[in-house]
Amino acid sequence: MTNREAIGYMLLACRSLDYNREQVKDLYGKMYNMFDIKCEEEAEEQGFQWYNNLEEKNE
Repeated sequence: MTNREAIGYMLLACRSLDYNREQVKDLYGKMYNMFDIKCEEEAEEQGFQWYNNLEEKNE
């Protein structure tokens, strides 16, 4: 998947969640920043680790 395709999915999710323009711009910019500083494997591992920790805190 290309970065642009991933951003497309993100934009569709933002639309579905009714994010405002400022929220979308913040997420858009942060995602492009993450593309530059994390490889795909790091993003997958660290992203899901963070998400799973959120789930555990809510139990």
